[in-house]
Amino acid sequence: MLEYALVLLVGFIVGTINGMAGGASLLSFPVLLAIGLNPVSATVTNSLGISSANLFAWMSNKQTGWAVFHKYKKIIFLATCFSALGAVALLALPSEVFQHAVPFLLLFATLSMLLPRKPRIGKLHKNLERSALAASGFYCGYFGPGQGVIVIATLSQDSSRTPQEVNSAKNVIVGITSALSNFLYLFSGQVIWPIFAALFVGSSLGGLMGGYWASRIPTQIFRALVFCVGLIASCWLFIRTF
Repeated sequence: MLEYALVLLVGFIVGTINGMAGGASLLSFPVLLAIGLNPVSATVTNSLGISSANLFAWMSNKQTGWAVFHKYKKIIFLATCFSALGAVALLALPSEVFQHAVPFLLLFATLSMLLPRKPRIGKLHKNLERSALAASGFYCGYFGPGQGVIVIATLSQDSSRTPQEVNSAKNVIVGITSALSNFLYLFSGQVIWPIFAALFVGSSLGGLMGGYWASRIPTQIFRALVFCVGLIASCWLFIRTF
């Protein structure tokens, strides 16, 4: 029972951070390894268990949630298609092909938060933004943790977007693009269901809280939180990979 209580608490913390910034699923993964799950089961159970956080965070802000969904539906569709490609690549290619690039990708996205924000409405910027978000979808299907940081870093470059809009868009983009790979995981035979249940409940509650808080914090604090989470997650991935 103690391990389930621990997973529930960790799920709440991860859900809260993911609802506000993203990247926190890297915190729950080592906990699942520590309680005895093998790496494959830990990856699959972790991905499914924290899958609710972004959608619950999005639902917690009903005022802008659906409006954001309709505004970004083309990008969501594009990212979801690339998520399917990422899932296929995960099954077809050696894991080393992409694993070593992941820490650099996440670090690059995190450091881009330091760039000055400007109103960006040109065609070139829109194409670059769509390409980056499509790549985040592929990243989601192939690996996953840290996608929220990449999405926020990309959307935040346009100063016409408020932190509330960026966070809401991130929650729906990450929530929907991860749904396809998680669906495949359901049939993998690697899910530890009692652990999944505890993680799912905790992350759902945390996601609701994170979405609520994210819509009420100042812009600079929001960006600082995303930067710190992304930097810590990048460092952890460098240590784990190299």
